[in-house]
Amino acid sequence: MEKAGSQQKAVIFTESRRTQQFLGDFLESNGYAGAVATFNGTNREPESTHIYSQWLEANKESGRVSGSRPIDVRTAIIEHFRDNASILIATEAAAEGINLQFCSLVINFDLPWNPQRIEQRIGRCHRYGQKHDVVVINFLNERNAADRRVYELLNEI
Repeated sequence: MEKAGSQQKAVIFTESRRTQQFLGDFLESNGYAGAVATFNGTNREPESTHIYSQWLEANKESGRVSGSRPIDVRTAIIEHFRDNASILIATEAAAEGINLQFCSLVINFDLPWNPQRIEQRIGRCHRYGQKHDVVVINFLNERNAADRRVYELLNEI
């Protein structure tokens, strides 16, 4: 990413909020303190709430605040990731409807059973406005038959 001149940003997708919490804690305590943001279906963790409060304060006069917490908190987290964080750990809630074309590294920590969901995840970064090649890393649980089959399907495409 550095050689290509792209921003040092990575989005890590996982299926579970429990795994999201584990990854966040692990990264925060292993060199990425303050550089991790999370995105999930509720976005009610203390850090997300803090990001949202700061965003509301910064945008109260801008006309950008919609008045809908779910919409505004999503916007706040994405802007925080773009401007301040290096890593976004996201559940499937971020696999649709958000634009991350400023990020060029997608990591699938776990593979969804539907290969189309993987394409949707990649599509958050690989979209109009992306200036760099998007690198995708898929973690694979070789002991899981479903993961192996999804990986086989991905290799056939």
